[in-house]
Amino acid sequence: MNCKTCNNPYENTAQYCSNCGAKIVDDRLSLKGTWEEFIGPFFSWDNNFWRTFFGLFKNPKDVLAAYISGARKKYFHPFSYIILYATIAVFFYKFFPMEIIMDYSEGFTKGYNSTNSSSNVPKIDMKGYMETLMSYYNFFVLLLIPIYALTSYIIFNKRGHNFFEHLVFNSYLQTNLGFISLVLQVILVNMLGMSFGTYSILFLFLFIFFTLYAFKELYNQNLKQSIASGIKYLLLFFGLYIGIIIAFSLLFGIIYAITLMK
Repeated sequence: MNCKTCNNPYENTAQYCSNCGAKIVDDRLSLKGTWEEFIGPFFSWDNNFWRTFFGLFKNPKDVLAAYISGARKKYFHPFSYIILYATIAVFFYKFFPMEIIMDYSEGFTKGYNSTNSSSNVPKIDMKGYMETLMSYYNFFVLLLIPIYALTSYIIFNKRGHNFFEHLVFNSYLQTNLGFISLVLQVILVNMLGMSFGTYSILFLFLFIFFTLYAFKELYNQNLKQSIASGIKYLLLFFGLYIGIIIAFSLLFGIIYAITLMK
């Protein structure tokens, strides 16, 4: 018989083509076959997703270094990892909305509009803004990754990795944190009723600990070096983050003002 992928002949007992490596499949699709081919691999504990997810906790150096060293089949592709998380997050916030954010935004809207009741003052709708923000959550996730990458690149620039390699590192790390945040929100906020403020502080500490742990393992830092790097990382990241927020706010403010003038 011949391989359906490359037409190379193979023996009847062969499971993979000796020429192209494709799996030899002669059976018709069935419920069992569909599960094994499309759904089973994702839920398999040995697949790339779970190997990547747990590997970033158990041995982050191996995962972070694998892709840039050329071992690109061993773990989940970093940018596909981001897109998968962003897609799941969009649906997640549809089913588990952050009610406290919506309540705050609604209260802010009422307070602002009642204080500025003049017809010359434009009305705002923060609730609508937040709903729109969550609808495009995946794009904001993608926009934040370069900020993390620039931060770690500046802090660890003497370690020999360029900006694009740091882009890969942070794609893995922040995506893993994103998956953890979804689980923690359901358990702590939605199920146990923890306040969103407390949850945010808790997650901030988790973000700091996990990020510093990963870079400590990657660069073989001792505790003193790790703490020093952590302080620099936080100061630089929040400085860049606030600067970008201000820049975008000014840009949108100018665009909004121009729109009102027309």
